[in-house]
Amino acid sequence: MEQARLDVRLRKGKGKGYARGIRRIGMVPGVVYGHKQEPINIELMESGIHRIIRHGGENVLININIADHGEEVTMVKELQTDPLTKKIIHADFMRVSMEEQITTHIPVTLVGEPIGVDEGGVLEFLLRELSIECQVGNIPEDIKIDISSLKIGDQIRVEDITLPEGMICHDEPVTVIVTVASPTVIKEGEELAVDEDKEPEVISERRRAEKEEE
Repeated sequence: MEQARLDVRLRKGKGKGYARGIRRIGMVPGVVYGHKQEPINIELMESGIHRIIRHGGENVLININIADHGEEVTMVKELQTDPLTKKIIHADFMRVSMEEQITTHIPVTLVGEPIGVDEGGVLEFLLRELSIECQVGNIPEDIKIDISSLKIGDQIRVEDITLPEGMICHDEPVTVIVTVASPTVIKEGEELAVDEDKEPEVISERRRAEKEEE
């Protein structure tokens, strides 16, 4: 599995005021923890973590080089973002070893064009990531599923896919990942059934009546 490198430094201060100060210059506070070792408070460039996630995805292994401390092999555990600006405001990194088993979410990539779509069917991509347990060193970038043979009405469930040796999927076996549904067609002249004896309600009139009763 490809690994990324991220240069950071030990956090020099603490508190909300300090965090706001470093964010103004494009940095964010973070922490490295796990493996029953002491957590390390760090600060890093926001652009650096954006670059890694953009190129490697959320499951990328990150060799964090901490100035005046050393290197830590990690994965992103959580990125906290500002609800308005969407900027990262805090980053949590979890220590990992290449041999340990973890459970993470792996995106599904569909390969090919279904026969059923050419016949007028509608492709429905229902489960876009799988809960996969495997060794850290064997985490795939995605799970590829060939859908080119799917006809209208066909579907692929979790139980239908074959994973590489050593990987376990924790999603329910009967969960549908992708299907080709029949198109919904309204024939010319068809209309939705309506109750012709019932007068349509005028919202403004109803509200006026309610106010008069009060």
